[in-house]
Amino acid sequence: MEFLIAEIEQHGGIISFRDYMQFVMYQPGLGYYSAGLSKFGAGGDFVTAPEISALFGSTLARQCELIFEQGAARNILEFGAGSGRLCQQILTRLNQSCTYSIIELSADLRLRQQEYLQSCLPGEVFQRVRWLDQLPVEFSGVVLGNEVLDAMPVHLVSKDQQWFELGVVFDGTRFNWRRLTDDSEAVSAISHIEATRGLLPAGYTTEVNLNFRPWLNALRECCEQAVILMIDYGYEQADYYRPERCSGTLICHYHHRSHADPLVYPGLQDISASVDFDAFADAAIDCDFEICGYTTQGQFLLAGGLLEEAERPLADKDTKSRLEFSQQIKTLTMPTEMGERFKVIGIHRNLDIDIPALTAGR
Repeated sequence: MEFLIAEIEQHGGIISFRDYMQFVMYQPGLGYYSAGLSKFGAGGDFVTAPEISALFGSTLARQCELIFEQGAARNILEFGAGSGRLCQQILTRLNQSCTYSIIELSADLRLRQQEYLQSCLPGEVFQRVRWLDQLPVEFSGVVLGNEVLDAMPVHLVSKDQQWFELGVVFDGTRFNWRRLTDDSEAVSAISHIEATRGLLPAGYTTEVNLNFRPWLNALRECCEQAVILMIDYGYEQADYYRPERCSGTLICHYHHRSHADPLVYPGLQDISASVDFDAFADAAIDCDFEICGYTTQGQFLLAGGLLEEAERPLADKDTKSRLEFSQQIKTLTMPTEMGERFKVIGIHRNLDIDIPALTAGR
């Protein structure tokens, strides 16, 4: 905490929430993803789809095979591989070999991934996995991101008579909120959204993610021919900025408990915000990508072969195992579980690709 207080003091006593989130989540050796704490699964702070069921990864592998069959190079690039389970599930399911690269900024997570994958993959398969600190100079193939966009640092904006950006201060005992500025890129962005979508009430507080364009621009620079599949929780813009959603979507996870105060437990809790998928799609088009499709996770998985994947391991399972598989499928696909809350968006560059699962239910 002392380093964060010093960071605030160096910036005149106040920093943007975006900079606060960047520090407490990603600061080397200090941030949430850099600390040696368990983050995924039953012993961590939250559970992601690959921890729920191997069917998630095997269904994604089917979609990768479909993309490869349409001319994409047999390379996969995953952003932020978490526990490593998605990588393991995909490589176990793929019919033919491919290279698998992981961009992982956390040294702790990278080590955990390496240990896990080395323990559960055949040696010749593990040898095809490599870890990167940054984007490769050139890449062709499939880019994957599961719960990556929601973890990008966001700006917080609020409205009284006009929009202003919120900053973070240290008041001597704890971190607290202060008005930062009335004139910033985040304020301009929310003002444009309000002008397009309709007036929002005084007291409204929400997030603005300004990372999409620079992130996609960097991808464009390295991707010669690629399909990018992003899976995350979020909304279309009209739903994201509903007047009733007056406190935004920011959420924190600490030991499987969720709450809405990002200023407590700095560096010890996960902080995330729902994805504005319209903003992501607009940024993708501006960066010369084309949209393959957009749908819910439930529709994507079911249309992408989830039930067919379930038949493979169920052939010789007992009743208890079948019930467990049934519950996993419900969790991944039911509207009241992850099925509607999570969305899948696909974009591509320099490839003529058809992915029917991305337009299922639309």
